[in-house]
Amino acid sequence: MPSLPRLSVVIAARDALRWLPGALASVGSRPDIEILVVDDASTDGTWDFLVAVARCNPRIRPLRGAGGGPAEARNLALDAAVAPLIAFLDADDRWRPGKLERQLELHRLHAEIGFSFTDHRRQSEEAGPLPGGFARCPRFAARHAMRREAFVLDADAQAQLYAEPVVATSTVVARTALLRAVGGFNEQLARSEDWDLWLHLAACAPVGCVPQPLAERWVPAFGPDAAEAALRRTARRRVALAYAAPAAALDPAAPALCRIGLLRQDAETAAIGGQPLRAALLRLGAVAASWADAAASRVFARAPLPTSWRDDPAPPVEPAPTAVETAKM
Repeated sequence: MPSLPRLSVVIAARDALRWLPGALASVGSRPDIEILVVDDASTDGTWDFLVAVARCNPRIRPLRGAGGGPAEARNLALDAAVAPLIAFLDADDRWRPGKLERQLELHRLHAEIGFSFTDHRRQSEEAGPLPGGFARCPRFAARHAMRREAFVLDADAQAQLYAEPVVATSTVVARTALLRAVGGFNEQLARSEDWDLWLHLAACAPVGCVPQPLAERWVPAFGPDAAEAALRRTARRRVALAYAAPAAALDPAAPALCRIGLLRQDAETAAIGGQPLRAALLRLGAVAASWADAAASRVFARAPLPTSWRDDPAPPVEPAPTAVETAKM
């Protein structure tokens, strides 16, 4: 009887045939993994392509989604996965060599980790190279500037992930059992379901980080007034509001930093979408918010950083309702 895979790779795809072959190639050839690809009601031939490549590559398991969106598609793969760890990869993104090996080693050394992530590079077809993952998160980058090897974040991990957009879905490796225990991705969220899940997991277990850019993320372009941009803005603010209180309990500065980060994300969307004036105004708003936050920090002394998870012999691992779910009660 063949042994179970060590890792399940989850790819959700909808009309992504242009990108999917490159994503699959970037996974590499290691034999101890399974690759679950969910075709979420594509109309571009994605399903036929998956069936064909699965005949040649037994690691690939095509799954058919109902077109319910990325949260539902990933949850379908989560239900089907058989490995103890899951790695997420968007169909239009790529992994760099060595990514899985470094994260698997981190999880081996720190079995208590709920999930880990890496730095990443970002690219847009319209705007070319964009600031990388950690490069656009100055507070996180400064705090961990001396880190060269994989590490476990301190006990305020949830506040760090809330304050700045540090985590990209295509960099995440997570424990399958924990993902299932918290219910997977929140299907009530049209967008930002991934950010919501990482914040939820960070409240349940320690978080690991590999500070090298081991993934390449493709950033799509759409005008800031387009329906997709509006969905993303609304979802980001909904998640931000829901997690503001627990993040502030860990770091009082986190909500203000999050608001600044949201403005910067909106500005980038406008710039890529060909609206430079709007992008400039949003950047000015982010700068003004930064000055206000800096002024407030000079008035109130900062609290000391929390102790490390590793100093706590029993970190919380029991799942709890997400803050989004709590906010609806």
